[in-house]
Amino acid sequence: YLFEMNGRYDGTSKFPHNSRYGFFPSFSVGWRISSESFMESTHSWLNDLKVRVNYGSLGNQNVKGYYPYISTFEVTQQTPFIINGSLPISVAAPGMVSPDLTWETVKSLNLGIDVTVLNRLSASFDWFNRKTTNMLTEGDKLPSILGTDVPRRNNADMKTAGWELSVNWRDQLANGFSYDLGLILSDYQSEITKFNNETNLLGTYRKGQKIGEIWGYVTDRFYREDDFNADGTLKEGIPIPKGVGKVYPGDILYKNFDDDASTIWSGKGTADDPGDQRIIGNSTPRFHYGINAGLSWKGFDLSVFLRGVGKRDFWRTDQIAWPTGTWGSLFKETLDFWTPEHTDAYFPRVYANNGVNTASNRWKQTKYLANAAYLKLQNITLSYTLPKTWAKQICFDEVKVFFSGENLHTWDHLPEGLESDMLSKGAWEYPFMKKFSLGFNVTF
Repeated sequence: YLFEMNGRYDGTSKFPHNSRYGFFPSFSVGWRISSESFMESTHSWLNDLKVRVNYGSLGNQNVKGYYPYISTFEVTQQTPFIINGSLPISVAAPGMVSPDLTWETVKSLNLGIDVTVLNRLSASFDWFNRKTTNMLTEGDKLPSILGTDVPRRNNADMKTAGWELSVNWRDQLANGFSYDLGLILSDYQSEITKFNNETNLLGTYRKGQKIGEIWGYVTDRFYREDDFNADGTLKEGIPIPKGVGKVYPGDILYKNFDDDASTIWSGKGTADDPGDQRIIGNSTPRFHYGINAGLSWKGFDLSVFLRGVGKRDFWRTDQIAWPTGTWGSLFKETLDFWTPEHTDAYFPRVYANNGVNTASNRWKQTKYLANAAYLKLQNITLSYTLPKTWAKQICFDEVKVFFSGENLHTWDHLPEGLESDMLSKGAWEYPFMKKFSLGFNVTF
């Protein structure tokens, strides 16, 4: 039987005196069932069976500034104007502050089980539920007539639920050949459970929102010649994006979902009235996994490690996401655009200087939502340990020669120039390098 308990009492200068300190306890309990007397009959094959329960809390004081609850003047760089023969330092008017800042608290409950069978197969499973209260986030939306930014506050609650599975098999044959294989798989999702957004306005937190939601339009097809009347107007029942005066063959036609059958629009921009927008994806990486394998025989050792993400949606805004109608460069990934002679293209028609209907053709939509799942060959290492008699002859206890490769290959659905682990950087960010190492380790 295992039991552990501890507590933290933290203070910070970032919060006012009356809310500066917080107490954060935690405890863990474990029961090794396999050691109980009533489990004796299983000892021949069941090596270990343990269940665990953990609960704890931790505080977060990550808010900008040393004293963000105090309204201060911001001293900026020198002005560009000469006054009395010098460039004076400018001082900006103070913004709004929140006088009631306090600790953001994360409370986590974890249930786990560990099992080992036949001295070869081991597995561990954890389920967790995490609640974040008093999140240090943006304040309530206020009218723009306010004239300044709303300060950060303890303004939201969030819950996160997920799980993690780890399975390993390790064995050695009679001829000395040994091998092992392991898998780690995990997943989680986060949801906002409290935020003062009575209208459910999109673009900010709202109760019930899944973190990473991507709102956009459902792509139907390109407008075709037979969608138009002889005078160039659209036939009845075919909608047009709001704000667009006229569409042409090769522009994007979106699906219509609301009562306004003639217009594609965002409604009131709320979750209750999103117009023709829908949740088309989620940018949160799902199903993180890692695979490791090893072989060993007569001094030779080989290890392989792969990792990846099973599901992730990503809306691309990088430099090679769209064909360009300006003086910018064209790339092979963006050459498949609509023309009257090539109507089954991937991209819509291109306009000079990215004008006319370029903006509406590039609304967030299902057709161009990228699949950011990937599998990366992270590492391969091959080594050979010389027999001890050979090593002794050169005055060493042990000599190992190795060759290793890092970041060797990535299987994904993205064009060359985008790195799966660096999507927020866009294209042309310095990529992860392939690295190869050859060396030896010696022991005296």
